[in-house]
Amino acid sequence: MSYFFSGTIDRIIFENASNFFKIILLEIEESDSDYAEPEIIITGTMGDLLEGEDYTFWGELVQHPKYGQQLKLERYERSKPSQSGLIKYFSGEHFKGIGKKTAEKIVDLYGDDPIDSILEDPSKLDHISGLSKVNKEKFIAKLKLNYGTEQILTKLATYGITSKIALQIFNHYQEESLDILQQTPYQLVEDIKGIGFKMADQLAEQVGIASDDPQRFRAALLHVLLETSLEEGDTYLEARQLLERSLYLLEDSRQIELDPSLIAKELSNLIAEDKIQHIDTKIFDNTLFYAEEGIHKHLTRLLETKTSLSFSEQKIEETIDSIEEDLNLSYDSIQREAIHKALSNKVFILTGGPGTGKTTVINGIIEAYARLRRINLKKEESPILLAAPTGRAARRMNELTGLPSATIHRHLGLTGDSDDFQTLDDYLDADLIIVDEFSMVDTWLANQLLSAISSNTQLIIVGDSDQLPSVGPGQVLADLLKIAELPQIALTKIFRQSDDSTIVTLASHIRQGQLPHDFRDKKADRSYFEANANVIPNMVEKIVQSAIKSGISPSEIQILAPMYRGQAGINNLNQLLQDLINPLDDSVEFLFNETRFRKNDKVLHLINDAESNVFNGDIGYITDLIPAKYTESKQDEIYLDFDGTEVIYPRNEWSKITLAYAMSIHKSQGSEFQVVILPITRQSGRMLQRNLIYTAITRSKSKLILLGEYQAFDYAVQNEGAKRRTYLIQRFQPDDTPSQESSDQLIHSDVDKPSDKEPQNNPQIETKTVKEPYYDKDSNNDRSNEEIYSQLVDNSVDKSVNSVNKPTEYRLSEENWSSIDPLIGLTQTDFDLFFRKDNI
Repeated sequence: MSYFFSGTIDRIIFENASNFFKIILLEIEESDSDYAEPEIIITGTMGDLLEGEDYTFWGELVQHPKYGQQLKLERYERSKPSQSGLIKYFSGEHFKGIGKKTAEKIVDLYGDDPIDSILEDPSKLDHISGLSKVNKEKFIAKLKLNYGTEQILTKLATYGITSKIALQIFNHYQEESLDILQQTPYQLVEDIKGIGFKMADQLAEQVGIASDDPQRFRAALLHVLLETSLEEGDTYLEARQLLERSLYLLEDSRQIELDPSLIAKELSNLIAEDKIQHIDTKIFDNTLFYAEEGIHKHLTRLLETKTSLSFSEQKIEETIDSIEEDLNLSYDSIQREAIHKALSNKVFILTGGPGTGKTTVINGIIEAYARLRRINLKKEESPILLAAPTGRAARRMNELTGLPSATIHRHLGLTGDSDDFQTLDDYLDADLIIVDEFSMVDTWLANQLLSAISSNTQLIIVGDSDQLPSVGPGQVLADLLKIAELPQIALTKIFRQSDDSTIVTLASHIRQGQLPHDFRDKKADRSYFEANANVIPNMVEKIVQSAIKSGISPSEIQILAPMYRGQAGINNLNQLLQDLINPLDDSVEFLFNETRFRKNDKVLHLINDAESNVFNGDIGYITDLIPAKYTESKQDEIYLDFDGTEVIYPRNEWSKITLAYAMSIHKSQGSEFQVVILPITRQSGRMLQRNLIYTAITRSKSKLILLGEYQAFDYAVQNEGAKRRTYLIQRFQPDDTPSQESSDQLIHSDVDKPSDKEPQNNPQIETKTVKEPYYDKDSNNDRSNEEIYSQLVDNSVDKSVNSVNKPTEYRLSEENWSSIDPLIGLTQTDFDLFFRKDNI
């Protein structure tokens, strides 16, 4: 609940000039709360404040664990300043070169409202004796900065914008903040994190933008087009779907019925103005359209250029023979063909799952390349460039090949996730480029990488097409594998297979859309425990405790989960494991949003930060926590270590990290862990897809523990999920000439509106075909995941599996879970045997 406090600022206790955060003490004169003390601490983002002056603050009363009740600021406004307060302000530390006498002269000269008067007519300051020209210019500049900041932050607060968002707006637009807000408020959706279309639309309404304003329609169309690509991974949207989703968003935001033909008209205008692109009825965000076009153009350029040095088939075969003899190994026919094709072609794609020998082939390619070109890789600067999408994947390439490797971002000079498209001044300096984990590369990054590769360079793309596609739009690897012009080899034979190594075999079964008959049987390297979501936390705790007692380091244990919320979700499991592995004791901890950070915590980096040499998906540890009173930044600081790279983050950068005892399966891509614990239940219903389970299982190097519901695993493995809509393959098909009809022909005004005006989650629009209609993203879905799951599970599960000669199973339920040990029958000896060091 929000309260106001009016009074006089006694003193400013703390301020951070970099982000305008302040802690002040207010002498209370009036309040609508039942707060009984004469003074109150107020914290939040504020402009320049005058001690001894009167202000009114609005905010929420919160309880600080150490300092008691405080006001967390939402907005504030200043009363008219007094003459004495202004003299003190002008002669204070903010304005160098202005003494008390000069400040008195300024106040006397400009009268009752000197700050506004000075900014309107600073020339009067020329008449102030003792004020040099340099000090006058510094005084005016500082006054504009300080007072302008306060004016903007105060004005933004009147629109209902929180102080945190207001600061982001000011930092981005500076003195243009109010102009942007009042003239083009929808720009905030693109530029300011935390502002969605509806918030921007509410601001637009406040500044007088009508519900049928063309600017509003255009903003909704552009927002829906890009957001849908980001959320669903498609690179385009059908025109009808775009119009209907935009119509729903606009009507839902202001609860007013609109004429669909007006929205269709603006879509036509956007196309005509080249703000978006279209092929037939497919509508593209400009960046994705030109990124796909760029991928086609640059791959075609590479394919059309011959290799600078070519070798006969006999010479290549002889080189492969010599490698086998010298290294005492034997390639099978497919592996030999892969090495041969990689050396003979400008572009080559190598795919395969775990245990199929990808690393063996990659090392064979590198060794053969070096021998054919007489390169000493240990002494000379290598002409071979190795790259991967994540820092951990790049480091793994280095470990497996012995050659330097880095992230794609670092090779391209991209310093963060939000870098706009940019080209290098020159091509990457390499004769051979090998890119691993290419399934993680989205359309934008693929285009940037390919644009930086010289026509004289050979390119080898490596990946596993059965893993999850990229987080960003597109499915570049999967699409490239369907292009006949691109030489490629798929490794399918499993070499890493034995009675003590069944994870690879399990992954192979899952890739083919089935669970093996022994899925629930105990194996040397994997175990399965049946349980519902409510008991999984207790099971995870006991399993981790037993693993640690067996000698497994906590750093080697990784929980992977599909969802953040729920009992078996990432957030809950992180908190559970933090308390188990790294209890607080008497040491300090920092609270950030709902996360508590402690020294020695395992953390995950969430964005790419090439300048600090840490990347999205990197795992590190907190080495120290330094309170604000001891730091130069005057903020609490966290010291972190990411595989030898030390990073220091002040509080305003803590959104870059999170706890990593449990992490999402998406974030685990490119990494491997000794022990993986994977909980899958029907609470994860909407995300249950084959590539999700396959990706999670293939992260395990030695031990895999599966928890949850057999039916959930079985459904996920059978569900291929929705295929992403992209246009990359068609760009390589010259006979498939798209229609370039005009935008007027393309867009029809008779957009179907919902049949009634009852609230719904989304209009009924065209959806992608799914093998099993497990859920419909675009339909009104009020049923729980459990109801949807129950409807479909009978069709997806073979109830006869393992039904013969099986012992009685004890299924934990909400009714009996508290009375039955989740790991009934297992002893520490069982865990010691499973986790014994010679098996890791």
